[in-house]
Amino acid sequence: MPHNDSDISKRLVTPEKLRERYSIFGEKHTFAKGDIVKWKPLLQDRRLPLENEPAVVIEVLDKPVFDKNEDAGSPYFNIAYDIILGVIGEDDDFLTFHYDSRRFMPY
Repeated sequence: MPHNDSDISKRLVTPEKLRERYSIFGEKHTFAKGDIVKWKPLLQDRRLPLENEPAVVIEVLDKPVFDKNEDAGSPYFNIAYDIILGVIGEDDDFLTFHYDSRRFMPY
């Protein structure tokens, strides 16, 4: 999840922490329609699904979608959204969103 400024001032970034996140991010998983997935540890960058909450793969895109609304200063700039997941929202409704599949693992 995105952090506020007070969280950032308290964090300690080390080479070991960077290597750990890089390793988790680099773990490859192949997904198919109907698979149940969750965030990889420490890689949640959106509000939904919640940490350790399941999501269902709706579609794995052959060609990733790129958000053209973000500028180069945004962490979402030029991210390849290559998977569509279904999640349960706050009102218990079923929602679908595009995500970067590298941030997910099998549930």
